[in-house]
Amino acid sequence: MRFPPEIPAAFAAQMTHWLGAEADHLLSALSGRPWRGLRYAAVAKPNGSLPASLAPFLRDRVPWTEDGFYLAQGPSLGYTVLHQAGAFYLQDPSAMAVAVALDPRPGERILDLCAAPGGKTTYAALLAARRGGAQMVANDIHRDRVLALAENAERVGAPCAITNESPSQLAEAWPQAFDAIIVDAPCSGEGMFRKDPAVRAEWRPDAPERFQALQKDILTHALNMLKPGGRLVYSTCTLNPLENEQVVLWLLDHFPVELEPLPEWPEWQPARADWAADRPELRRARRLWPHLGRGEGHFVARLRLCEPVSDQPRRRSKSSAHPGANKAWEAWLESFVTAIPASWRRTTGNKNVVFADVLGDLAAPGLRVLRPGPPLAERKGRVYVPHHAASRLIPPGGFRATVEIDEETAIRYLAGEPLAAPGDVSEETAFCAVAHEGFHLGFAKRAPGRLNNLYPRGLRSTRIESLAALAEEVAASSSYT
Repeated sequence: MRFPPEIPAAFAAQMTHWLGAEADHLLSALSGRPWRGLRYAAVAKPNGSLPASLAPFLRDRVPWTEDGFYLAQGPSLGYTVLHQAGAFYLQDPSAMAVAVALDPRPGERILDLCAAPGGKTTYAALLAARRGGAQMVANDIHRDRVLALAENAERVGAPCAITNESPSQLAEAWPQAFDAIIVDAPCSGEGMFRKDPAVRAEWRPDAPERFQALQKDILTHALNMLKPGGRLVYSTCTLNPLENEQVVLWLLDHFPVELEPLPEWPEWQPARADWAADRPELRRARRLWPHLGRGEGHFVARLRLCEPVSDQPRRRSKSSAHPGANKAWEAWLESFVTAIPASWRRTTGNKNVVFADVLGDLAAPGLRVLRPGPPLAERKGRVYVPHHAASRLIPPGGFRATVEIDEETAIRYLAGEPLAAPGDVSEETAFCAVAHEGFHLGFAKRAPGRLNNLYPRGLRSTRIESLAALAEEVAASSSYT
């Protein structure tokens, strides 16, 4: 059989074993261009819509979610004002289905166990916000990746706690603690071959078998953390049934779980029962094949736990209030925010930073907690200064003072320049929010004749591009389809 030269020969042989003649169509698709996607992301504006300035870049809607669009081929939108403001998230269209499958419900406690870089966490947080909110915890075992997770959660305003632990450590601390868990498991990444040449180059013939062992270990710990009746969404971005159908079959054979039916999303196919002991319920899981749907390769299954796996009672611990959560803190909030969220009154602290206490009674000695919740403010002496993350947690009109700026001014603000002080900015507070097209960029501090820029130095960039200029570039090229 002939196959594209960039595809590993052993992978082609494996796919031919499973798919037969259909493998030719898959391998041909994997040598093409990947699909690009963008979805609405601002959690503080859960029922909002994408700004009109993004319209030149958007193509069809992603049919399995109301928030996603396919993007025109062409320039990246990652260095634009609206991306920095958290208005949208660049995400593979197929990956958007995982949070949709989770189907967050009001007041649930949700864990994303392998969460970095945060696409699924942030979308689950947005869907939860539409339904009244949830207690979200996002974890990743890798220190470098968990920092990217924290940055993305902060950018879109996802109000979650972030931990940096192994699944085994979390399972020991949090037995039967969660209503819903996402396990977007480490995998051989075969579905990403056309998107990421590095994944293709690193693939080895024994990768599916090696990753299957890791996936089973992670899932065992995840089920220990799930309440009876709770939901577990298992997903991978790979194609081999060893990591997909056969892992789900193993779960069905070894744990008290039931496979729940997922929606019949357009362009997705039922999982292959014939690849896993012909168990007919496996068809309730879903696959997106790159040669059959507009997305990268993905597998999604949702399971319900029928009875507890762990026999350990969860050790409850009380969240310790931040020492600054007193009359001074309340007075500062009143001067700064028009309607104080309840979570901003339940705070905890680390050094001089005040955090919303999302982790709450899940706090446990010894766990590596990067953030117990979103940071709200820094205490400098007797003065509170708003933390940048707080700008993304409040909807428009939520701050006592807000300055709306155009794109050109926003580009300068993101580079660190001060702003001219408009005459209509309220003088009730020393700080004001800075917004573009209704999305908060950050904060500024009043000074004589100007507003001093509080955008974090580590985030400042001189690379921000104008959407209008990029739109002209797209319009000028017929290849951007």
